[in-house]
Amino acid sequence: GQYPEKIVGMHETIEFGDSKSYNVIEQPGYSVSLESARIIDTSDYLEEIGKTPEDFDYLSEKYLELTLKVSNEGDYTEGIEFYALPVIGEDWYTFYDNQLTACINPFFEGNYEAADRCAVKKGSSAIVKIAYNLYYNTFPDERWNKLDDEKMWMSATIKPVNQMIKIEF
Repeated sequence: GQYPEKIVGMHETIEFGDSKSYNVIEQPGYSVSLESARIIDTSDYLEEIGKTPEDFDYLSEKYLELTLKVSNEGDYTEGIEFYALPVIGEDWYTFYDNQLTACINPFFEGNYEAADRCAVKKGSSAIVKIAYNLYYNTFPDERWNKLDDEKMWMSATIKPVNQMIKIEF
């Protein structure tokens, strides 16, 4: 509530400009739009990507997968940092899982350490998928069983304007 709030819908673009993201990170010239979202059980996700639980240091019970279009119209070479894009609910929040994110994007080639950002050349864009942890102990049973009904937003910037994208399924 400290800064003015701007909430956009899916397929709308948020430009970072000189705004700061979570953890006061600047990502000038970049913009994002949320193209799709889905919630998936971990066992189904692992089957989909051909992995086993032993391939990971940790896993949550479910994942929220967001597909973003990341564009760059500036000279900033570091790209969009995934940690700066948390997902926020009415009384909860979560961050991305670098290991699963590395597995669902072919350009990371399974490199867990590289799966922390998406950088694109000036004047171009890329599609990236980010896997967010959803832990059972975060929600009461009645809400856990209806996660598609949860109100949630992807936070893009926090100041000077708190810009978020409303997640819809």
